[in-house]
Amino acid sequence: MHLQNIYKYLFLISLLQVFSTNILAEDKYGILYSKCINENGYINNTSVHVCSKTVSYAINKEINKLYDLLYIKMSKVSIEDTKKFENSQKNWLQYKKTHCELAGSYVGTPMYSYCPMLLNKSRLKELQELLN
Repeated sequence: MHLQNIYKYLFLISLLQVFSTNILAEDKYGILYSKCINENGYINNTSVHVCSKTVSYAINKEINKLYDLLYIKMSKVSIEDTKKFENSQKNWLQYKKTHCELAGSYVGTPMYSYCPMLLNKSRLKELQELLN
C-alpha cells in the first residue's frame, strides 16, 4: 500500500470517529424521544405530547447548566457580553414561544410540545458551541 493511500485511510478513519461521536452526542435526545414513542406502541397526539415534554424537560436541565456556566465565564470577561448573553436568552425564549404557537396553529396540536423540543435541542447545541 502506498504511503499516500495510508494517509487517506487514516484521515477517513479519523473523520468517521469525529462524525460518529458528534452524531451520538447530538442525537441522544432523539434516541430518548424515539424510545418513549416506541414504549407507547404508537404515535398519536398524546404520545407525541408526553414524549416531547419528557425530552424537553431533560434538555432544559442541560440548557440551564450550560447557561449558568456560560454566564459565570462571560461575567469574568465582559459585563457587556454578559448582558448580550442575557438578552439573547430572553429573546430566544420569546421566539420559541411565539414560533411554536404559530406552528401549533398552522401545523397541528402536536407542535405545541414537539416544536419546543426541537428548538430546545437546537439551543442546547448553540450553548455548547459558545462554551467550547
